[in-house]
Amino acid sequence: MSGAPALQRMAGFWRLGLPLAAAVALAWGLSAALGLPERFWSVMSVLIVMRPSAGATLDAGWERVRGTAAGALCGLAGLFLLHHGLPALAGTLGIVLLLSLAGAALPGGRSAPVAALIVLSAESLPGHPALQVALLRMLQIGIGVGVALAVSTFLSGYHAGARCDAGCTALLRGVAQRMARLPRPAPADAATRAALGRLALLAGSADLEARWWRRGTADGRSRAYRDKARLTARIVQDAVVLDRVLRLAPDTPADRGWQDAAQAASAAVAGLAEAMAGRDDADLSALARRAATPAHALLAAPLQLLLDDLRGLQRGLGISP
Repeated sequence: MSGAPALQRMAGFWRLGLPLAAAVALAWGLSAALGLPERFWSVMSVLIVMRPSAGATLDAGWERVRGTAAGALCGLAGLFLLHHGLPALAGTLGIVLLLSLAGAALPGGRSAPVAALIVLSAESLPGHPALQVALLRMLQIGIGVGVALAVSTFLSGYHAGARCDAGCTALLRGVAQRMARLPRPAPADAATRAALGRLALLAGSADLEARWWRRGTADGRSRAYRDKARLTARIVQDAVVLDRVLRLAPDTPADRGWQDAAQAASAAVAGLAEAMAGRDDADLSALARRAATPAHALLAAPLQLLLDDLRGLQRGLGISP
């Protein structure tokens, strides 16, 4: 048992470190084969945009390319102004400061001031005019982004879609276990909220991967994973509300209606978690009966909210109710 963390770190090294090293070597090799100057720009692009999944790499890479293109254009405009009398130090510093302010508010904008500064200092690269420097930088960044995307797609064992489904499944199983326990455990804690935040980010990467490979879906479900994450978060919140109501249950063995409602809710959530994992079908009929004839009026709304969100997730998974 004591060697488990070391084995996990070793597995992470091979799963994440090896693809990154391969991408760095490939980007350098392509830049050298094309005879590009300052070939480490391609390598730096790989190091900046490489992510464990193809979707996250595409997201970071697109933002970097977009910011670099904007910065290069601003740099060319700045060179035009410098050649028409604008003081070199004031003009360069002013353009970089303005792009830095804009980059703090715009996605991918942090690459813009770097690209503008490279173009504005084009005199430090002999034999290449400013326009050529800008084009070379964009080509090198494009090589780095393309290599990072290809390597993260074909060599990485990290797939955002599968990890998103696994995250939703784990959260739903946790909800089902808490609802079934007596005495009632504490509601969802900070760790659960943090897991929901990570799941939302992972779902965005998974949708990017899906669009990249499938070029969108015919039914318009371009946000399928984000919808799963959103509904999972709602189910967690529904369970918290239901738990607060269940804590008001009378402490008498004769009144089993409250506990039966908790068991039906737990079974429904657990069944949907197993359906998401591909192991079983989801059966929401017991929960539907409890929601239609609740043991107490206070249970009606929480049970119905939970049932509606479970059905929404069921439809999203393509499972017939």
